[in-house]
Amino acid sequence: MRLKPMSYKDYVWPRNPETVTVSREKKVGSYPVPYVGNALQDLGGASRTVRGAGAFSGSGCAEEFGKLAAVFSEEGAGQLILPDMTPFSAVFSSLTRKGDPRPDYIGYEFEFLEDGSAPEDESVVSDPRVYVCKAGDTLFSVAAAYGVGVDVLRDANPQIQWPDDPGAGTEVTVP
Repeated sequence: MRLKPMSYKDYVWPRNPETVTVSREKKVGSYPVPYVGNALQDLGGASRTVRGAGAFSGSGCAEEFGKLAAVFSEEGAGQLILPDMTPFSAVFSSLTRKGDPRPDYIGYEFEFLEDGSAPEDESVVSDPRVYVCKAGDTLFSVAAAYGVGVDVLRDANPQIQWPDDPGAGTEVTVP
């Protein structure tokens, strides 16, 4: 079974990070009760935190890290897609380059915080979006980036004759 690639906004990891941890902590209040001790009260769930680590390797590793750093620099929340999870709105809160710089290897760590201002049922964007293809894009890579099926993209974009090479500048409607 091949896992879908991790993606955030328009960035798709060329290889999923080695580790990804998703955590959620409940907020709990502790109140003193005379003659009894303390009473605990569940104050509601907290947003998810996603932490992970990985590495880019090969001759283009610095360029790939630069692409990830550019996405980190963008403001605002975006859709985070993790393998085997429902996408949700998140903010890219931390990016750290790890280890000594080498021309063919860059290690990194990251953190995302779930955007608590977006209601759970609206965290997956359902309005159509338009993606403008870059050189080398395929319908498969666009589908993977947005967490939709290739057949869904084909049906929504009958004007695209060559799914393996839609061409730079081609607009793809993503339902």
